Amino acid sequence: MKIEINTIDISDKIKDFAQYLQTTDRIILSAKFGDGKTYLLNELRNNLKEEYEFFTIYPINNSVAKNEDVFEYIKRDIIIQLQERGFLDNIDMEALFDSIFCFEDLVSVVSFLLSFVPMGEFYNKIFNKFCEKKKLYKEKKHTSDKYLAEFANTKGSIYEEDGYTKLIRNAIEWISYDHATNGADWKRKKPVLIIEDLDRLDPKHLFRILNVISAHIDNPSSPDKVGNKFGFHNIVLVMDYDTTKYIFQHFYGEEACYEGYMSKFLSREPFRYSILPYMVKEIKSKLAESLEIPNHLPTYTNFMAKLHKASLRDLKKLATFDTFDRLQSDTFSFKQFHFTTSLPIFQLIIYMVECGMSINQITQDLQFTTRRYENIREKYEYEREYVKLMFPLYKMAYEDKRSIQIDDTNYRIEGDFSEVISKIDVHVYDYVDRDAMELLRDTNFVNHFQFLLDKLSKCINLSALHK
Repeated sequence: MKIEINTIDISDKIKDFAQYLQTTDRIILSAKFGDGKTYLLNELRNNLKEEYEFFTIYPINNSVAKNEDVFEYIKRDIIIQLQERGFLDNIDMEALFDSIFCFEDLVSVVSFLLSFVPMGEFYNKIFNKFCEKKKLYKEKKHTSDKYLAEFANTKGSIYEEDGYTKLIRNAIEWISYDHATNGADWKRKKPVLIIEDLDRLDPKHLFRILNVISAHIDNPSSPDKVGNKFGFHNIVLVMDYDTTKYIFQHFYGEEACYEGYMSKFLSREPFRYSILPYMVKEIKSKLAESLEIPNHLPTYTNFMAKLHKASLRDLKKLATFDTFDRLQSDTFSFKQFHFTTSLPIFQLIIYMVECGMSINQITQDLQFTTRRYENIREKYEYEREYVKLMFPLYKMAYEDKRSIQIDDTNYRIEGDFSEVISKIDVHVYDYVDRDAMELLRDTNFVNHFQFLLDKLSKCINLSALHK
């Protein structure tokens, strides 16, 4: 048996994050390492692609660069993504080239673009415009322009307005408006910049890069307005906000104000996320369906505790784990009876062992638990489920009987017992069979169940079972 989990429904979290995007320009997506941030981001890209255009950069690739170079790498990463999606084809190159202060800056931008743009119409467009503008640059700039150009082209400066920045801003602005094109019309989208994997950085590099980003997150020409120099609708920092606080205080001292430092990046409280509850919910649903125990599974308190405390790695292992890898035999035999090991009780025990449960914990969970019922039908379903699951154990205890009595209800077990028992049917009778099996409780159940486990070890590998 293997649990097949193809997708996990996190639609509620996607809806919540969409609300953040609509109302919050600066967001911290806070999740611990391994909590499924990548899955959430991929689902966001797929589900919100009609309204948002997502761009993702990974500063960890540039963490060893000098401060003034970090932002240059960020700009180049954004430009490459713009070109890959065809957005640079829509830029007015003549207007862009006219806005670039100095010829050296123009050469740098054009050389960079031509280094990765494939040969073709767009390549020729850039090259031809460059040749046209080359002759005009020496005559164009006045002394004041050259003075301003020193600031605009200084790498890392908050006043930096070089050709790369202008190229990005023009492309981001184009994305943000409706356009009638020769092909399909472009319907405006909100551009979002995602800065990924910040918590994978060494602390020294983490806060250095955050400082670089914070220096550029506002538009210095309009300090009273919230925004960013590229014109993105949202900037999303992906990190573990709470763990980063401990790193910050270790790095700068316990008296340092982490919340004040991070307020530069936040418009509201961080968006906290973990895929673990959704993964647990999906695994429980699949197990309940496959083992046919939807009413009993929630009552297994030890098993549920193990699932809820498991790491994402453990849950993934459980979700891809094949119980047949633990089988040493296709059948479990006791005296004249033979049961296929694919029966739910044997599969359930394997999953419990794989979760690290002890003999006592498994025994406690599998004992019959009396509960309150809304109606008689619910009572029958709950008890039939238990009888069907635990019948192999009861058949070991009562070899010659085929019915189990619970309170005043008799449950008759049907099936072909002459060969390997692979299917068990349970029917409810409204009379009491005086020859029915008694419900095993307390010490009786413990003794019989541990006897079952002992016999079961001959056909199922239970080496991982905690004594």
